[in-house]
Amino acid sequence: MVYVFQINQHNSFTIEGDKMAHANLSSNPTLSLNTTQYICEHATKFQPYSKGIFYSDNPLNHTLTIISMQASLVCLSSTWLQFLLVPFGETTFIPQVLAGMLTGPSILGQIKNLKDLFFTPKPFYICETISLYGTMIFLFLMAVKVDVSMVMRMGKKIWVIGVCSCVLPLLFTICAALILRQILSPKTELYKSLFFIAAFSSTGSFQVTASVLEDFKLLNSEVGRLAIPSSMVNGLICSVWQGILVSHQQRTISKEKKNSSKMSTLLLILMVIIILCVFRPIMLWMIRKTPKGKPVRESFIVSIYLMVLVCALFGELIGEHYIVGPMILGLAVPEGPPLGSTLVERLDTLTSTVLMPLFFFSSSARFNFHLVDFYGLAIVQPVAILGFFGKLLGAMLPSLYCKLPLTDALILGLIMSSQGLTQLLHLQSLQLFHIIDDRTYAQMLIALIWLTAASNPVVRFLYDPSKSYLSLTSRKTIEHAPPNTVLPLMACIHSEENTLPMMNFLEMSNSTNENPIYFHVLHLLELKGRTIPVLIDHQPNNKDTLHSKDSQSIINAFKSYEQQNKGNVMVTLYTSISPYETMHNEICMQAAQKRVCMLIVPFHRQWRANQAMESTFAIRALNRHLLRTAPCSVGILVERGYLTGNNPLTSVSFYSVGIVFIEGPDDREALAYAMRMADHPNVKVTVIRLMEPRKKSRQLMNRDPDGDLIHKFKVDYIQIKRHDYREEVLRNSVEMVNIIRSLEGCYDLILVGRRHESESPLYSGLTDWNEYPELGFLADMLVSSDSSFDGSVLVVQQQNRLGVVHHDLHIDSSFISKNETVIVADVDPNTRVWPVV
Repeated sequence: MVYVFQINQHNSFTIEGDKMAHANLSSNPTLSLNTTQYICEHATKFQPYSKGIFYSDNPLNHTLTIISMQASLVCLSSTWLQFLLVPFGETTFIPQVLAGMLTGPSILGQIKNLKDLFFTPKPFYICETISLYGTMIFLFLMAVKVDVSMVMRMGKKIWVIGVCSCVLPLLFTICAALILRQILSPKTELYKSLFFIAAFSSTGSFQVTASVLEDFKLLNSEVGRLAIPSSMVNGLICSVWQGILVSHQQRTISKEKKNSSKMSTLLLILMVIIILCVFRPIMLWMIRKTPKGKPVRESFIVSIYLMVLVCALFGELIGEHYIVGPMILGLAVPEGPPLGSTLVERLDTLTSTVLMPLFFFSSSARFNFHLVDFYGLAIVQPVAILGFFGKLLGAMLPSLYCKLPLTDALILGLIMSSQGLTQLLHLQSLQLFHIIDDRTYAQMLIALIWLTAASNPVVRFLYDPSKSYLSLTSRKTIEHAPPNTVLPLMACIHSEENTLPMMNFLEMSNSTNENPIYFHVLHLLELKGRTIPVLIDHQPNNKDTLHSKDSQSIINAFKSYEQQNKGNVMVTLYTSISPYETMHNEICMQAAQKRVCMLIVPFHRQWRANQAMESTFAIRALNRHLLRTAPCSVGILVERGYLTGNNPLTSVSFYSVGIVFIEGPDDREALAYAMRMADHPNVKVTVIRLMEPRKKSRQLMNRDPDGDLIHKFKVDYIQIKRHDYREEVLRNSVEMVNIIRSLEGCYDLILVGRRHESESPLYSGLTDWNEYPELGFLADMLVSSDSSFDGSVLVVQQQNRLGVVHHDLHIDSSFISKNETVIVADVDPNTRVWPVV
């Protein structure tokens, strides 16, 4: 405890200048909670703001300037350490806590001149107050992202993992504490607090687990889907017994009356009732008053912000921790859009990047390297290590029993054993209530940092969520699909505007009784305002109660189409809610599980009737990831022309489809798809084959897969008058460009392959000015901003590789090498990659 006296020259309280105050502070640079210090300051010093250096006023003598300097220093240090440590597999927690120590009194504060400027008491306590406010908002936002109903839908496996990861480490640490107490003197502080050290070394936290998964981009991985609900169970159990234990110890130390504890508990229950019966209905009313697609009113956001402050104040008044009320309120906020996502968008950036580094900076004042000794390390570290391995085994053993692979079980255990902000707050609470002393706090903080720093890189470098669909065994392409069998296709839809083009494209694919199509539709929504990714199955026989209002119009449209084409088309619909940066893993896993031959995704730019274009770079990045990792062929559909209107195939005239065929597996896949379209009575297909003179002269001598497929098209379709085939002999890239430009206005849809061999002179310089490298140079010429082509384009890439990691495929180039291996993968259709929610 620190008492700060402000004095002036008229005060009767006498002191020998500032030397005594600075001497007292310098003697113990750590601002301890367990000691009492009397510090004197001049009343004229550390006023809120400065007059400026031009008025002979030192800005560093004022509170606002000092706090600004502290915030800038710790934020820069945190960013710099993240730049250095994150590539080595560390989460953001380790750089932030190290930045707080580096810029705190224990390290930077040891420099005398800096200590006198930056670490004076009054600005330091104001900084700590701001940081605690930031922590309150951060934990409130973490609670907002939690779907409480998920706990009720958890299976037995989740509950077993959550309970075991809580109980097993507690048994390990308590047993270790009982043994160590035999060699300790009962008069030492460690002896008195050893059971609390053991108990709090075994705690888990949902917030920490969610932060680790978010940093590692594993939220929608199989391990992530197990870790998040399991940590919710773990955190719930730990929170209950931690609250009971701390309340009992606090009552014992302060010698409170029994009635005080009962009144505090009753008022806490009252606060929960008010949040559930008053605040939550108000928030639901706010959601009903917000029109679909419109932003939430500013007055609603301010009202919720006031609710947070009221809950924090009420918690402090009744003797609870200040974050209890806001966390309960956060759990009551309906997760996801529009309210939860808006709160996260408004508050998350400032809280995470500015206020949280300030918290770690102020927390460093509680830590002092001089208090660390070998004796304390020899007692505390074994207990912490046993707690870590207890949590590791508590998560691994039930996972292995449930047939989870050893590597995945190990990663799950490491993730649930990670420690972070919540554990740091627990340590500070123990120190605040004098349950542990400053020396024990320093020992436990060291254990928290090094155990987390040592385990995180193992997770980063050992687990790859794409391994489930990268090691495949057989081709899943349209070219190699057997005839007269069901053709499985998958389409990704980002918004309702993609629905009609996808339905028209499906109609053009000519699904019949002899050659039906199994069409899987995946509606993709960005994960906003929630932590847990969700995959919703909209099948009629699905008994799950989870639904998505955003997908209802898309569901109705495709179900209506299926009814109109009953027996020809089978449609299944899903909604995937996950972060855009890892959404490709979700899509690829579903594509592998459904054994689809082609994945059709919309282009990231869409052309409107008034020629205006919208660009979404997150969708573009998603398409590029899919080109790298998809376990099947990929088609990028650029929606222009008749595809965006009502069914164009019901008109009298033919729908004109052109295929630009040069060479390679991508072109063959495009032609194989076009040959399926050619069977539709209202579709006219024209194949334009571009050839070099030397290849034309050797065409009859050397039969190749390209020539075989072209020959099959001629035999099967040329006799049908509406279809056509022509060849163009080209000598250089200039003639190539002229041919492509001549196609403008001739076709409603053009199919092109994405990649071609780089040795040909036909491609010289064509990629130098590519606007969209992911489309390849042919499609880029058709859809670039200087093109007048008004039809749609389907860019096709055939999946044809085995045993080559996805990073080997460079989507920034439309060329491939002749020597590239061509084989693909397969997955057992009965394999459940993760539970469908």
